[in-house]
Amino acid sequence: MKKIRNMGKVRILLVALMTFGVLTGCSGNKPVAVVEEKYIPVEVEMAGHKTLINTAILSGKISSETDVSVVPKMAGKVESVNVKVGDTVQAGDVLFTLETTDLNTAYQLAEASYQNSKEQWVSAKSSLARTQAIAAEKIADAKKTLANTKALYDAGAASKSQLDQAELGLQELESSYAGQIEQLTVQASDSSLNLVEVQLTQARESLDNAVVTAPVAGVVSQVNVQIGNMASSAQAGVNLTNASSVYTTVSVTENLVNRLKMNDEVKVTVPSVSEESFVGRIENVSPAADPKTQLYPIKILIENLDGLIKPGMFAKVELTTDEKPDVMAIKSEAVVLKNEKTIVYVVVDDKATAKEITTGLDTGVDIEILKGLDQGDKVIVKGQTLVDEGHKVKIVGGEES
Repeated sequence: MKKIRNMGKVRILLVALMTFGVLTGCSGNKPVAVVEEKYIPVEVEMAGHKTLINTAILSGKISSETDVSVVPKMAGKVESVNVKVGDTVQAGDVLFTLETTDLNTAYQLAEASYQNSKEQWVSAKSSLARTQAIAAEKIADAKKTLANTKALYDAGAASKSQLDQAELGLQELESSYAGQIEQLTVQASDSSLNLVEVQLTQARESLDNAVVTAPVAGVVSQVNVQIGNMASSAQAGVNLTNASSVYTTVSVTENLVNRLKMNDEVKVTVPSVSEESFVGRIENVSPAADPKTQLYPIKILIENLDGLIKPGMFAKVELTTDEKPDVMAIKSEAVVLKNEKTIVYVVVDDKATAKEITTGLDTGVDIEILKGLDQGDKVIVKGQTLVDEGHKVKIVGGEES
C-alpha cells in the first residue's frame, strides 16, 4: 500500500513538471535570434562598348575677326564726324572729313598747270611733226644739189669752191634741223607731261584723302576725333569691329599640335555669356612654335550669330586630343592596383572575383580595356577597395540596383 502511494507522488511530480514546461513554453514572447551571413555592399557597372574622348581645356581671349583702326592718310583739321560708337557701317561709308580749303586751292593750281602743260605738249608735238617734214624735204633738196654739183665738178663744169659750198650747205642744214628737232622732241616727250600729271594726281588724292571712309563693314567701337581738332596718322580716328565673326587664339604643346587639324570642331565656353558652349572651328594651326613660349598657336573661329560674344571676353576652349569609338571600357575608378597588377573586381555568384586587365586610353572618367573583361561583366565601381577575392558582396547600386 505504501509503494502505491509513492508511485502516485512520482506521477503527480512528473505531471507538474510537464505542465510547468508547457506553460513556460507557451508564455515566452522573445523572438528566436537568426544569425545572417556578413556581406559587403557594392555598386556595379556592366562592362560594355563606349566611345572614349580625351580633351584638353585651354584659355584664351576673344578677338574680332574684323578689328580695324582707321587712320587718316594725311593730317588736317576735322570738319565733320559722321558716326558714333555703336553705329553699323558698310565698306565705303564716310566716317569723318577734314577741311579742304587749302587742298582745293592746291588741286586747282595743279589742274591749271596740267592743262597748260598739255597744250604746250600738243603744240610741241605738232611743231615737231612739221619741222621733221620740212627738214626732211630741205635736206633731200640739199643732197640733190650736192650730187649735181659733184657731177659737174667731175665733168670740169664746176669749181672746187662750188663743191665745198654745196657740202657745207648740207652739213649746216642737217645740224640746224637736228637741233630744232631735239628741242621739240624734249618738249613733245611724254615725260614732260607725265610730271605735271603726277602732280595733279597727288593733288587729287590729297583732296580724296580728306574724306575718310570705312575700309570694311563693321560696328564703330571707338571715335577719337572731334570737329575742330587736328587728326593725324599718329592716332586712329575711328576703330571698327565685327562681332558676328570672332575668334580666340590658344597655344598647345608639341605633343598635342599634331593631333589637331584645320576645320576640326571644338567647344568654346564664354563664362560671362553662358554656361553652355558655343561651336568653334579650327581655322589654322601654326606650323612653327612661338620662339618665346615654344608653344604652337591655334586660331579658332567662333559662331556668334547673336553677337553676344564681345572682343576682350575670356574663353575656355575644349580640344579633342584623342577619340576611340566603340571600345570596351568601364569607369576609371573601378581599376585597382594590387600586388603590382592592374585588376578589377567582378561579381560572380554574389562573390567578388579579381580579374587582371590590360588598359588603354584613360579619359579620367572612363578607361579602355584591351584585355581581361567580357561584355556584360558586372564590374564593381564602388566598394572595390573594400573587397578581396571571394568576399561575399551584395549589389546595392549601379546598373543592377
